[in-house]
Amino acid sequence: MRSKPLDYYKALYQIATEVDSSTSTKDVLNGIVRSTAKVIGIKGCSLMLLSQDRKRLVHTVAYGLSNSYIRKGSVTIDPITDEALKGNPIIVFDATTDPRIQYKAQAKEEGIASILSMPMVLREEVIGILRVYTSEPRDFTTDDIEFLNLVAALGAISLRKAREYESQEQYYEKRLQEKMAQLEQSQEDLAKVEEAKDKLLAFISMVAHDLKAPIAAIQTYFGVMLGGYTGELNEKHQSMIEKSSARLDGLLEFISDLLDISRIETGQIVNEMEQVSLNEITDELLEDIDRLAEQKEIQLIVDIPPDLPPIHGSSLRLQQALTNLLSNAIKFTAEGGTVNLQLLSKNGEIIGEVQDDGIGIPAEDLPHIFEDFYRATNVEAPGSGLGLPIVKRIIEAHGGQIEAKSPCPETLCGCKFTFSLPAETQ
Repeated sequence: MRSKPLDYYKALYQIATEVDSSTSTKDVLNGIVRSTAKVIGIKGCSLMLLSQDRKRLVHTVAYGLSNSYIRKGSVTIDPITDEALKGNPIIVFDATTDPRIQYKAQAKEEGIASILSMPMVLREEVIGILRVYTSEPRDFTTDDIEFLNLVAALGAISLRKAREYESQEQYYEKRLQEKMAQLEQSQEDLAKVEEAKDKLLAFISMVAHDLKAPIAAIQTYFGVMLGGYTGELNEKHQSMIEKSSARLDGLLEFISDLLDISRIETGQIVNEMEQVSLNEITDELLEDIDRLAEQKEIQLIVDIPPDLPPIHGSSLRLQQALTNLLSNAIKFTAEGGTVNLQLLSKNGEIIGEVQDDGIGIPAEDLPHIFEDFYRATNVEAPGSGLGLPIVKRIIEAHGGQIEAKSPCPETLCGCKFTFSLPAETQ
């Protein structure tokens, strides 16, 4: 066969480009056997890989050969293939008569004369054979053999890339399956947690409701006794009943807070929502807050425009949230101090601020003040630790947000709570 070094270089460049491209491995291997056959000018070319037991060769891709010839069966490791698998190129001048050929009759019927087998080496291991077929007996030149040796090497590189890609694909597929399994498990766990939470809330609501009535009855009896309706009490008895009554007040407040959390968490607040006016809500609650502020000689400054836009919400719960914020501010502000309430409409929201010049919140406590039952380290007054968590739940149930800063940025003392509520479009 006449050598064509220039064509060989072009073909090698084309094959190398295909190997380095992003096309599928099968397309690359088909391109290799097709380009090889065309450049050398021969009948056909095939690429055969070793089976896992390394006892047979199986056609992987082929060009110029009939389906019947390709499907004639796997090639056992005969003397020819054995020598090629040792790393040496093997030439069969006449495939129809050479006793080393396994399928001589099929080769004659296919019109095959000469065969050249070139080992494909991957990481110093022969993994298959690149084989070329001619329609006439031919001697292969040194250029032919060198060219085919390079083609076989490119084929091995392509297979290595395919195996590495397949290995990576399998790895990431496995990781994806693991993550999906973890996600499913997490979803199942979350569903169980939500179910347990719902059961717990229902239990808390039932227990709190059942406790509230008898405690309220006891509190009523104490009121009757302290009022002198059951006879005169001595100083010791009166003191004991007053302390017990105060404890029951705290317990009733705690039970009410538990009931409120249960109702908010189970979504009952949604049933209470309608178009409401914060102007009307604040007018109602400020009567009680004014009296509370007067008792401690605290100046209550209110800045609320008369035409705030309405919001979709629960009048009862919003009043509860504002009352909690204002009563807290008064509770933790010394006599003679100041508490400010400001509401304003801005960019489709109502922004509210409750500011005081009281004891403030320590920096280490600030991130936790909206957590259930959490009480700041500088607080000695009794309480359930649920007031602010309830405020946060109410605000968020209305689609708003709330944050706290201490000290207040404007006064460098006390603290400031800022919340937002979406206004209804008119």
